[in-house]
Amino acid sequence: MMSKNIKKEKVLRVVLMLGGDAMNPYTEIVEYAKKHIEHNIEKGVNPDETARAVNYSLKQLNRIFTMFTGLTIGEYIRWNKLAKALFELKYTENPIVDISLKYGYDSQEGFTRAFKDNFSINPGEYRKTKHPVTAKNWHVNQFIHQEAHNASDEGLYKRGNVDNWIIMKPNRIWVSGRKNTGKLHPSKFYSLPGDDLMKRVFSLSDTVGGGGAYFPSDDYSGLSFGVEVAEDYPLELLNGFEITRVPQSKYVVFNYPKYPVENHGDAIRSTWGAQKDYDITAQGLTWNMDNMPVFEDDNEETGYTLWFPACDAEK
Repeated sequence: MMSKNIKKEKVLRVVLMLGGDAMNPYTEIVEYAKKHIEHNIEKGVNPDETARAVNYSLKQLNRIFTMFTGLTIGEYIRWNKLAKALFELKYTENPIVDISLKYGYDSQEGFTRAFKDNFSINPGEYRKTKHPVTAKNWHVNQFIHQEAHNASDEGLYKRGNVDNWIIMKPNRIWVSGRKNTGKLHPSKFYSLPGDDLMKRVFSLSDTVGGGGAYFPSDDYSGLSFGVEVAEDYPLELLNGFEITRVPQSKYVVFNYPKYPVENHGDAIRSTWGAQKDYDITAQGLTWNMDNMPVFEDDNEETGYTLWFPACDAEK
């Protein structure tokens, strides 16, 4: 029979194969538990089963999971299911009672109460009007954000209007709080648990902007999460961070205005799609992504924004 320690080591090895980082084994346990829940969420996954899957007691796992996510396993499962149910209401014609049972509610009435408590609208009204919603619970909004990514990956999104304009970005320094060493898809990379470097980088004063930076690469390893500072920023304040000097360049900016969280997939697809459709030659420019980073920001006030580097076209 496999010993408990050996089985825990096996769990960590599985997580590493999924693209994890062995720096903190508790982080890996959290990620493994989240993957287990995601893979089994429509099969009636529950806290006890999840704890058994990672070979921890539920009390131990809840302590670790709460430390990294702020949620117990039960809360994580319950609110994740609620977000998935919202998107099923939005994109399918499945009966509400079937959706209720699929996501673990004893009855349609119970599901309706939970849905209305969180979104201030009942499921039937939401399906009929598709009125944008914002959950009262911050964590539910985070799950909706992730489900919007999933929906857009499955082709379930609606293109919207995107504004664009051209700017000249001056010399800047990019300060990396986290690098995508696991080559994860951006939606997975940005949802990793927080760490000390990320907390430190976002506590820096006088930053110009923050979010993601896609440095030239053939995969997602060029993606980093951090902030931008002026070129004369005191370097002694950046000890411990990886910094990259980004030279002055023209950039074409694409912005999808402020939007409800459930439309996050629409914002992503619309904005990236607008760049592909953009006639840059009409501006006397050409794209310069082979030499300069693409910047990304998702802000609840300004919406979703992408900055694409450009240079003067050869004449």
